[in-house]
Amino acid sequence: MLQQTQVERVVPAFERFVAAFPDFASLAEASRADVVRAWKGLGYNSRAVRLHELARAVRERRGGVLPSDEAALRALPGVGPYTARAIRAFAFGAPAVALDTNVRRVVHRTQLGLEHPPRAGERELDALAAGLLPAGRAFAFNSALMDLGATICTARSPKCGDCPLRSLCAAAPVDAARLARLAAKVVASKPSRQRVPFEATSRYARGRVVDSLRALPAAGAISLLDLRAELAGLAEREGDAVGDAVRTLERDGVLERLGDAVRLRI
Repeated sequence: MLQQTQVERVVPAFERFVAAFPDFASLAEASRADVVRAWKGLGYNSRAVRLHELARAVRERRGGVLPSDEAALRALPGVGPYTARAIRAFAFGAPAVALDTNVRRVVHRTQLGLEHPPRAGERELDALAAGLLPAGRAFAFNSALMDLGATICTARSPKCGDCPLRSLCAAAPVDAARLARLAAKVVASKPSRQRVPFEATSRYARGRVVDSLRALPAAGAISLLDLRAELAGLAEREGDAVGDAVRTLERDGVLERLGDAVRLRI
């Protein structure tokens, strides 16, 4: 849920979701449609599909028990290296570091100095982070680095004066003006992309289609004709926004077709 979604949006959704599906067995037994309905408010509905598939795989392959071994975790649907390490660190306290953009920035700055230009690639930073991990403190270590990167050691305005690692940091104290100039050079070196309003994106269109299907009765379907009428704003776009959204959602396993009608996948 936290992948590409803000914490404040996740917390209430997480509490509702866990109340509805408190374990792998209940999640695996649920229909895909019920899981997608419970995912409302989070977006990226394909994540709900992957979580549902994972629950069924845990039930069928692992006797309902989530493994702690990284290779076994990565063999499950939708689990990549980052997610596997995060699960190992936070669920099992295993010696693993889940490195995202924020954490890699903290590691780079504390060990190598400012990241502009980068002095190490992802593999080198992963190895550095693993070397810093204190024995038996994976949960606390990962939590601390994530919090530090999100609140203090930020990309553009690091608060070095408040940082508990200042005396150990190769980059501190960071000159904000210099950091801004370096960051601006990095931005200028990348191809410019025109910012598209969210309401004009395909993601927005998919979200509106899923919301329409969520509002149907259980196992209910709606014809594509009626769906286009209901989503008239999307239908007015150039091209076939509703049709494109339906095809993508069908490919992702979120919905299914019943002749000329669609519904959330059961």
